Amino acid sequence: MQINMREQKQEMEYSPNDFYLKFNIIYNNEGNFIDYILDYVSDEFQKMTDIDSSMILGKKFSDIAVDYAEKLCFKEIYFRVIPNIKLKFDTFIKDLGRLYLINIFYDNSGKENQMILYYTDITQVKENSHESVEPDKLKNNIIYFKDKEKLYYRDKLTGLYNKNFFEEELQRLDTKRQLPMSIIMGDINGLKLINDAFGHGMGDAALRKAAEIMTQSFREEDIISRVGGDEFIVMLPKTSEETASKIVNRIKSKCESNPLDFVKISISFGVAAKTEADEDIDKIIKKAEDRMYFKKLKESKEAKLSMIKFLKSRLEKITYETRSHYERLKTLTLLMANALNLSDSEKEELRLLCEFHDIGKIGVSKSILQKEGSLNNEEWENVKRHSEIGYYIAREFRDAKPIDELILIHHERWDGKGYPGLFKENEIPIVARVFAIADAYDVMVNDRPYKSLMSKYEALNEIRNQAGKQFDPYISKLFINLMEDEEQIV
Repeated sequence: MQINMREQKQEMEYSPNDFYLKFNIIYNNEGNFIDYILDYVSDEFQKMTDIDSSMILGKKFSDIAVDYAEKLCFKEIYFRVIPNIKLKFDTFIKDLGRLYLINIFYDNSGKENQMILYYTDITQVKENSHESVEPDKLKNNIIYFKDKEKLYYRDKLTGLYNKNFFEEELQRLDTKRQLPMSIIMGDINGLKLINDAFGHGMGDAALRKAAEIMTQSFREEDIISRVGGDEFIVMLPKTSEETASKIVNRIKSKCESNPLDFVKISISFGVAAKTEADEDIDKIIKKAEDRMYFKKLKESKEAKLSMIKFLKSRLEKITYETRSHYERLKTLTLLMANALNLSDSEKEELRLLCEFHDIGKIGVSKSILQKEGSLNNEEWENVKRHSEIGYYIAREFRDAKPIDELILIHHERWDGKGYPGLFKENEIPIVARVFAIADAYDVMVNDRPYKSLMSKYEALNEIRNQAGKQFDPYISKLFINLMEDEEQIV
């Protein structure tokens, strides 16, 4: 394991009573371990211990242990911790009068391999407590506050353990006594889609919800860790693969019945178990990971389909993008497509664009979408983002991916004054130019809170006025002629 102390230091919230020491690891010419040489002590070290750092810097760990065994707990570290590679323990240091959690880390990121001893003050028993507690009672009632554990071991977002903790506990628990040892790998489906549709705040909420469900489903002794953006790993000592699989099924049921603001949490899992002492635990983890990805191939598609279905349903409730709007657009665009002799593939793109063009509005505030009257500049800029949001959603959904760029540019104008402002005139794909006219016409002749209802002929006259400005002049003329001949189409 590698710990970058410089990066970690930026994230830590130090207690005035915390301190740490860094030792360089020294080897002989054959590469065998000899001892540790003290290379650095933190500023808080001398204040807490009353030890002059200049007297011990550059000395061997074994020499320092002779003089300061009690004050620094070196005897316990040397004889109990280092030989067993145990990486953390708590102890009451009598000379300092406080209870400390002592963490041992190994840092291989610099020029020298280093061992780091970090002393975290965990004397406080209850937040805002003013009781005087004897050391023995204190040790029996110790609470490891999250602000202490997150020093190296906690994921800030979910509160679960992180990869560092998992790797250290795996090293400690990978023994014959813990067999069978099950490993569960989990990956949240559609997290990118949630982020794109609702923003990263909702994505973070989905991660926290998944962590909450998993925490409720496992035993206290099971190690649940977040090891990636949307990935989790769980270590279950003395648990068979069959039992672990049953736990996974319970978690999936809880996810189904515990939606987050109407967004269902979907997690793909893979399970594998170590049953023999000579099995390589890394291979067991790889097996669980492979099984997870196999499940994800199917479940991720299902989750995205479910998510898109929900997005479209919710969009109808918060906007005026109803099913009848989509159907009218299909009729209008097909009329123009046939008159323009568009290809079958272009007609299919038009059909999909009618279906998904405003899917990005799911990421726009409901209050803005339903506002009566004119939008201010800030609100209008918010609305304009929907084409970009829709673009990212489409890229995550196979059925809509062929039109992701059309969704992005479906509000471009012939005169180049549209958004996002990438194209003008014939640079705009013909499918988008056809759709723009159909969409504008349907909005004008149907009720919207921000626009007065127009008659068919008033709407056609507006399109005539905007030809060569907002709309393609040739297609505008074609559409007007078609609509004047099609009395049945409003």
